[in-house]
Amino acid sequence: MSTTTSPMSRAMRELWGVREEGRRGPKPSMSVRTIAAAAVALADAEGLEAVTMAAVAKRLGFTTMSLYRYVESRQDLLDVMVDEAAGPPPSLGRRRSWRTKLEEWARADAAFLAAHPWVLHVRSGTPPVGPNLVGWMEVGFAALSDTGLSPQQIASSLLSIDGYVRSSVEMGLRYAADGATANWAEQLRSVISEDTMPTVAGILESGALEDGTDGMAEELAFGLGLLLDGIEQTIARRG
Repeated sequence: MSTTTSPMSRAMRELWGVREEGRRGPKPSMSVRTIAAAAVALADAEGLEAVTMAAVAKRLGFTTMSLYRYVESRQDLLDVMVDEAAGPPPSLGRRRSWRTKLEEWARADAAFLAAHPWVLHVRSGTPPVGPNLVGWMEVGFAALSDTGLSPQQIASSLLSIDGYVRSSVEMGLRYAADGATANWAEQLRSVISEDTMPTVAGILESGALEDGTDGMAEELAFGLGLLLDGIEQTIARRG
């Protein structure tokens, strides 16, 4: 791959296979991907706050200053970590319908985020630019490429699905403690009646607000179905 002037960080360009010619200094003894993997392992074990340049350098047997030869800042490190954690995109069956493909894409997205929940708290200054994450984008866009949707509608559809998956996983993790939703329902029952809030009271008594983590997979599937129904209607209108 040829080198060109790019706003990407040096670390991110390395993930794409772009080599900097004529770079001075000793030959690199570590790859950015190896550094990212070590940082991911640290975040998985101890949380995102534990990931510092010093902690990752120590884990690899490096000095903190030497790590800066590969990643320019902690934000740079976080960005390559997310790409490493995501891994390659899911392989979707070519003969399957666009809807089935997006369902599989969304479930894989949810599994990735559930396995690395700290990813939900990483804030970057731009949308993803790493090769793995752009690969996920390619697979998602390709699932909709033959539907007749415009490029903007394809991009917006996938963004909506990813946003929904992220919020669903985050909510599931937030209320993951045993009895969290049951306790919430009991608190509501102590102050709500059919006279004051009849609709909430009715749904509360149905047990619909007490699914907890056991019902999160069903919640994800239901909400995803609503989104896909909307995309399907948009495709039908264009057709």
